[in-house]
Amino acid sequence: MAEYKGVMAFCEVSEGNLAAISTEILGCGRRLADDLGEELSAVLVGSGVSSLAQEAIAFGADKAYVVDDPLLKDYQTDSYVSVTQKVVNQVMPQILILGQTSIGRDLTPRLAFRLNTTASLDCLELSIDPKSKRLLQTKPVYGGNALAVFTTNSNPQIVTVRAKAMSPLERDASRQGEVTTIAAELDPSAIRTKVLEKVKEEIEGVKLEDATVI
Repeated sequence: MAEYKGVMAFCEVSEGNLAAISTEILGCGRRLADDLGEELSAVLVGSGVSSLAQEAIAFGADKAYVVDDPLLKDYQTDSYVSVTQKVVNQVMPQILILGQTSIGRDLTPRLAFRLNTTASLDCLELSIDPKSKRLLQTKPVYGGNALAVFTTNSNPQIVTVRAKAMSPLERDASRQGEVTTIAAELDPSAIRTKVLEKVKEEIEGVKLEDATVI
């Protein structure tokens, strides 16, 4: 039976680039992978995302798994859960990290159910227990008035992390890594929703999520 091993970061894409949360979880994943003495992989799901595989490696990944398909142009629960489950079953990471974003909040619990495991959402800190080598997951409880540390016995250990809670690594364009393309093999009839229109709201000044001081 294959062994769960390594750390995987689910990298979101925003306007053709790695989203800020993706570089943050890659930085966190790199630290966890080093503590375990194992590899960090990145998974990129979408349409036209193949060119970002090297960017994920530059921000700390050892390997990048790419699922690039026109049907994945927009985030849709059915398609993204299906292909992400496929990648995880193939790679079998011990730890899977996603961002606490609209995508992460929707995808994570459904993915955990499909994989017969548990998930901790909105973590503020992640570390490796030196004895058990399990993931220590620190998250707010009681309406944010206290912090609790959770561990899980099932694999993969799935978590989402809050934006700005982790620090990205400095981009290193000289880093080399392995890129693997995985076919989506989606059945269009199985995708039950359809994006009809996107309306982008124009704002002035600094976005709240990008502000250093509020």
